[in-house]
Amino acid sequence: MTEKITPKREKLLANLRVQRYTPGKDRVPYFDNFKMDVETGMTVLEALRYIKDTQDGSLTFRAFCRSAICGSCTVVVNGNPVLACSTQLMPILKDFGKASVTITPLQRLPILRDLVVDIDPVIEKLAKMHPYLMENRDRIPETLEQESLMSQKEMAEFNYITDCILCSACFSACSTVKVDDNYAGPLTIAKAYRFSVDARDSFRGMRIQAAMDQGLWSCVQCRKCINVCPKDTRPADSIRHMRRIAIDDGIHDTPGSRRAKAYTDDVEKIGQVNKPMLPVVVHGTKGWAAIEEAEAALAKHGLEPTRKVCTLPGQEGAAKIYAKVREIEKQNKEKA
Repeated sequence: MTEKITPKREKLLANLRVQRYTPGKDRVPYFDNFKMDVETGMTVLEALRYIKDTQDGSLTFRAFCRSAICGSCTVVVNGNPVLACSTQLMPILKDFGKASVTITPLQRLPILRDLVVDIDPVIEKLAKMHPYLMENRDRIPETLEQESLMSQKEMAEFNYITDCILCSACFSACSTVKVDDNYAGPLTIAKAYRFSVDARDSFRGMRIQAAMDQGLWSCVQCRKCINVCPKDTRPADSIRHMRRIAIDDGIHDTPGSRRAKAYTDDVEKIGQVNKPMLPVVVHGTKGWAAIEEAEAALAKHGLEPTRKVCTLPGQEGAAKIYAKVREIEKQNKEKA
């Protein structure tokens, strides 16, 4: 007879430290502490509902599907944006080695009340990216019985991005959003890329320009958006691909594209980036001020500035790699 396996269920008395704030009433956000028993399998959302039902009915948070589909319940737990409905508390308590968890609203967005934020800024930025198909007349079926079929290869270009649920976890975690109000954010540029590479679309040029206007080259590729995305849509990769198609489409006259070209050209030619002259390559004549400032700082500390950069050993190998990459890209284009 097979022995019945009973899952081990643990219970832990924990403290949930929840940020509270009501605009117009509270001068600044503050924290309330709630004691409760956390059991194995209990999610952050279940804990918040328990607090609202048994301890403080005024606690406000947003949640709908409870199935990690709608993206509305995103909060920040111990500094990490997560979906409250699919994030269990017990592993967090064990990982941090504390019987306390801090829950705050998403960062970089206006607080409406407690854990509820206004996501309109994200939606407004997204709307500027034209996140919809503009028909490619070459792909329009001639009759009602026909369909605009896509190959698996065409779908693979953007299929992983379609899982995005607009939870805004990436927006909250983004380093660039924190310092640049104009920056569109990871999910918005990822959505722009999704439609720009869709074979049924004809609005690619306008969409790329919209991404350029909202900071396509401002992303620092810290990849925080990839780490926090609950659906593994890899926004940073989409941003990188979007930059590539912008360059391939002939949009070269931007600081970001000039920097990218300088990096690749320098590594191929001398095995390293020519950093002393990089400001001029990227910003033109305005870059001389940065060079002179750097040279003055070196001279102040008794160091002799130089604008010469030597060719590193192994440069020939790097050049061969670049040649091979170009050969592969050419073959792929011919196959397409």
